[in-house]
Amino acid sequence: MVKATKLLAFVPTAGSLEIATDTCVYKRVIRKPGGEPKDVLKDAATDPSLPRTRSVRCYNCNHPEAAFFQAPTKGEQAMTLYFICCNPSCGHRWRD
Repeated sequence: MVKATKLLAFVPTAGSLEIATDTCVYKRVIRKPGGEPKDVLKDAATDPSLPRTRSVRCYNCNHPEAAFFQAPTKGEQAMTLYFICCNPSCGHRWRD
């Protein structure tokens, strides 16, 4: 005889257990603006492996340093140059 089991999920806001509607235990959804590479993160400016330049200024805060990298843009053949402001309080991203 096979015993049927059910997956329960704890709902913190309700403080109770409910029958899970999905077998996925944890899922983190990251939403990013369209047209940018999916792996661009806000803290990319602190990445020591990315090259930096002082030849461009941030359009948002006028900071004189930006990290940059190239990535393919969705629907385009050529690579696009992306910049990230190195000002920790800004983090503005733009492409060339």
